[in-house]
Amino acid sequence: MQSDNTIVVTGMGLMTSIGVNISEFWINLLQGKSGVSHWQDLQQQDFKYAHACRIKNVQCEPVHRAFTLAKDAISQAIQQADCGNEKRFGLYLGTTMGESAAFETVAEGDTSLDLHNYTGYAVTKRLSKDFPNVNEFQCFATACSAGNYAIQAGIHALQNKHIDIAIVGGVDPFSKIAMTGFSRSRAMSSSGICQPFSSHRDGMLLGEGAGFLILEPLKSAQERGAEILAITKGSTFSADAYHATAPRPDSTGIIDCFQQWSNHQVDIGDTDWISAHGTGTQLSDQTEAAAIQTVFREHPPLVSSIKGHIGHSLGAASAIEAIVCVLSIIHQTIPQTLHSQSEELELPVVTTAMEHEVNQVLNCAYAFGGLNSISIFQRW
Repeated sequence: MQSDNTIVVTGMGLMTSIGVNISEFWINLLQGKSGVSHWQDLQQQDFKYAHACRIKNVQCEPVHRAFTLAKDAISQAIQQADCGNEKRFGLYLGTTMGESAAFETVAEGDTSLDLHNYTGYAVTKRLSKDFPNVNEFQCFATACSAGNYAIQAGIHALQNKHIDIAIVGGVDPFSKIAMTGFSRSRAMSSSGICQPFSSHRDGMLLGEGAGFLILEPLKSAQERGAEILAITKGSTFSADAYHATAPRPDSTGIIDCFQQWSNHQVDIGDTDWISAHGTGTQLSDQTEAAAIQTVFREHPPLVSSIKGHIGHSLGAASAIEAIVCVLSIIHQTIPQTLHSQSEELELPVVTTAMEHEVNQVLNCAYAFGGLNSISIFQRW
């Protein structure tokens, strides 16, 4: 029995390096395609690492790339949901920097740009004017967990009846600033291969993308005859308050996120699959694995990460991964983790895409600053 506050997913759209619509992305994901390429512009600019997962053939000015990626993904989601223009919409967007290319341009000496027009808030405001009847909008600059923050904000607005339909998700274009930062923090893969949870993992790959979902109350979705893709239970959050970039060694912040679900009458023991953060870095994967082992003890659910396919898309990551959670429920299929060997971390990592019963999925995302988040999606 579902409550009056039940929120469901009725539309999805995305832009990634292995697919620029849901169908193309899902097929390529299950076939084990990788979006990584060697980029001449990075090599010519003397970046230490020149491998990245970037989307090819996007037609836009570089300083409007975030807006373009987000607009395309939102348009796909609205089209699938077929939710009309008469509703009150809310837009909730997660990002790391907004239009990072604008900040890079100014850093290179071009003073003609007003950076106030290129922040994450500015991108969100501009998008709100491009879609009908957006009554309110919010931007969350919570880095790698930003998509989960946006999801929870949309659910809160719906349950408090501020809006009728929520557009939730995240976007980040490829950022040379982020590439420099991760390189200097020694987080990048020197091999050019992201190997989440593998004993041979040597770092992350940087990606880009956008992912958005349409959320609405179950009752109104049923009344208008919408196709219900999944139920979303929202997100839990915690803050490590430990270090600017490193997670707590004892995993207590992540563990707290898992344990909070008991306060929401959700049994995480019923989880069939965990869509993990899985960056491929030594410390992050180790900390995440330890948290899963602690919470689930001898019987952890199946685990996989898609970052070997599309890299780490920063503020878009947990939004795109939320879409993967819904797709796994729809198709009763769990995607694989590319290049993974999990002997060291002792997790049941999925290394080959497999048909499997999927009724409940956890979407895990952990950001710099110790911003931990876990969303739950359930089968309708």
